[in-house]
This record gives sequence, C-alpha cells and structure tokens, in this order.
Amino acid sequence: MKTNIGLALCLTGAALASAPLTAQDIRWGLQGTLSFPTSDLGDKGLLDNALGYGVGAHMLIAFPGGHAIVPRLDYAYFEKSSPTRRVQMLNVGADYNYFLSQQVNRGAYVGAGLGLGMAKFEMNPPGGSDNDTPNAVYGSVSAGYMFNAHMGAELRYVHAKYEPELFGAKPEFTSPVIQASFLYRF
Repeated sequence: MKTNIGLALCLTGAALASAPLTAQDIRWGLQGTLSFPTSDLGDKGLLDNALGYGVGAHMLIAFPGGHAIVPRLDYAYFEKSSPTRRVQMLNVGADYNYFLSQQVNRGAYVGAGLGLGMAKFEMNPPGGSDNDTPNAVYGSVSAGYMFNAHMGAELRYVHAKYEPELFGAKPEFTSPVIQASFLYRF
C-alpha cells in the first residue's frame, strides 16, 4: 500500500513540475460541492447515504488543443446522527481535462485524475467513541461544462478504499463518492 501512495505522489509531482514549461495559461479556482456517498461508505450503517458538503481549490494549467492539468485540493464532510458518525475527507491530487471544443476553459470537458485521499472516521455510539485517520490512493473521472470563462459545473466520481481501525476491528470501506460541484475561476 505504501508503494502505491509513493507512486501516486511521484506521478502527481512530475505532472505538476513539468506543467508550467509549456502551459499557455494558468487560472486559479474554487469549488463548492455536494457529495453523495455510495457503496460501503453510504451503506454499512455508517452514513446511511447522508449527503455531504465540501469546498476546494484548484489551478487550471492550460495547454494547446484543449488539454489541461488541474492540480486540486478537495474537502468533504459527512455526518449522520443517532448515534453520531462523521467522515471527513481531504483529497490532494491532479486531474487531466480534455475540452471538447479544443479550447481550454470553454464548453464541455471530460477528465480523469489520481491523488492521495486522507480521511477521518468518527463513531460515537452510546457508551463509547472511536476514530481513525486512514489514507488511500484515489482515482476519479469527471465531466463538466464551463458556462463562461469564470463559471462552470462538474460531476465527478471519486473512488478510494479506506481501512479505518474502529473499536478493535479494521473494516474496509470502498468509498465511491459522486460529487456535483459549482466552479468559479479567477
């Protein structure tokens, strides 16, 4: 598992280091996100498909022909009560986006990405509480649309596998999350 994390960080670092060499344009942006947990993360009595909220920041590095690298930082928060269960996720990675118009930051695009996900699982049932902060490599696919040079929307599917140690057990949560985001680029 540590080899996968190291490999993901090396690949992300290499992409980020080489990106500015031939980039046409660099833009900064923010996103607000609604997140829906699916699979084990949403089931298993953990979150019961509770809707999560998130924020993030990104940098769009544009290349000729509609290609872009998007380093990003995403934070998502999920909470379910009775008993209280919380999951917080912080994802650091980079996406590759291809704009169908062949002009970066205009119209529809598709993308894929890799990165490192860090999570905090908290459970507070009656009579005790426990938490753990596992890490995992994540992969993502996305599709979006830029309405103009500053505003857009994106639908993203992020998949990671976390193994938190809670109450002496180490359950495995495959955590696909579907995210709908509003993007604003400066």
